Amino acid sequence: MLSILGLMAALAASGPSPAGTDWSPATIHRVQAQDSDRQQQADRLWQVLGMDGLMPVMQAEAVGEAARMQAEGLIAGQGPDWARTIGRIHDPARLERLFRDSLAEALARTDAGLVDRALGFHASELGQQVVGLEISARRAMLEEGVEPLARQSFAEALDQGAPRARAIRDIIDRADLISPNVAGGLNAALAFARGFAEGDGFDMAPDPQQIVRDAWAQRDQIETEATAWLQGFLMLAYAPLSDAELAAYGAWAASAEGQALSRIVFAGFDGVFEQTSYEMGLAAALRLQGRQL
Repeated sequence: MLSILGLMAALAASGPSPAGTDWSPATIHRVQAQDSDRQQQADRLWQVLGMDGLMPVMQAEAVGEAARMQAEGLIAGQGPDWARTIGRIHDPARLERLFRDSLAEALARTDAGLVDRALGFHASELGQQVVGLEISARRAMLEEGVEPLARQSFAEALDQGAPRARAIRDIIDRADLISPNVAGGLNAALAFARGFAEGDGFDMAPDPQQIVRDAWAQRDQIETEATAWLQGFLMLAYAPLSDAELAAYGAWAASAEGQALSRIVFAGFDGVFEQTSYEMGLAAALRLQGRQL
């Protein structure tokens, strides 16, 4: 979000204000108040959704994947330990700044009352239980073998027509959780390719249209992976919920408030993943040349 000083500097750089623009003290005060309200909402969202606990988990996920890739010989070139490089890119404090920057833009586009009602649900006993269960499940999935087991558990339950598996599938469908994950995955793939290209990682630099085509070619794979991950993750996370609690949460997730909050959170994560993916692409390209990010 631009401060008033930042807004004034931007206006000064772009030339005189259009005729009829109201920059009276009352207008400036209203803009300041709106900015303050959005900052308070961002702070409340960060607290209610337990983001302080999630950022280190996201770093650990990225480091674990980086270590696996290096162990399997999928990271070429010379340089510092790849997992350590990825850990630095995903420093929790950096992730928070990136998330908050993207969050501010999304909050500015969303009705404040809708956001307040959405956060009200997550501040409730059930809402806080869901937040805690989701973070605990992500932490558990860092352990070797847990994620494949969670995926298998969902697949077997769905094949057997288990009500819990059907309820989770319905939540994914009604809350529209797949499409934003796919879009985020595609944006991350594009960002990685841009970073790799800017670091001269390609033998022959592709044009921007080719980068887009290559990323789009991964769409089906990204969707398949996102679907399987979500199914296993939610099966594991929501296991302690009763059927009534799961139904109540599913209804909320599909509501206008639930959808609005989901869009805001996805926007925050998109900002994180685009920047970190770009930096990972650049780091991978520099590593090929024996250089460091």
